[in-house]
Amino acid sequence: MWFEMRKEDLGFRDRAPVVHVAEAEVPAARVVVFMALVEPASWKHWFPNVRGVSYATPAPHGVGTVREANFSGTHWIEEMIAWDEPARWAWTVTRASVPFAKAQVESFELTEATGGTRVRWTLALEPRLLARLGSPLAARTIPRLFRRAMENLGAYLNRVPAGALPPGGR
Repeated sequence: MWFEMRKEDLGFRDRAPVVHVAEAEVPAARVVVFMALVEPASWKHWFPNVRGVSYATPAPHGVGTVREANFSGTHWIEEMIAWDEPARWAWTVTRASVPFAKAQVESFELTEATGGTRVRWTLALEPRLLARLGSPLAARTIPRLFRRAMENLGAYLNRVPAGALPPGGR
């Protein structure tokens, strides 16, 4: 069963009823981090509980691209709303297999840092009952989840040979 969600733009981050923001550094160049983010096959290697991710629309990929994700056994259909290599990448969720939210936007913003790249992840949502019930727990778990994901991403990028990631997932 699918639950439809309202499409939103980047401005939703400023008006959403619930917004979680987490930041971490990844010891890799910004363009390399961006390439890993937009490469669907990489996610299962570094983001906790991701079982699989794929693009549902053909290349070239950019704004308007549809992505399918399996996270902890739940399924998500996402549409890219920002693809500004190597600085920003974002999507709005259009459907989910769980009644999590009425609308949801996630964005990754990448900036240069002394040791590599600072990644800022924003999760903005208009929650349904399921997400409202989990809200007190989410405030503690989301930053930990993100830190772990970025630590895993750094380790993954150290293992992947240079040039193994396609340029910009396109």
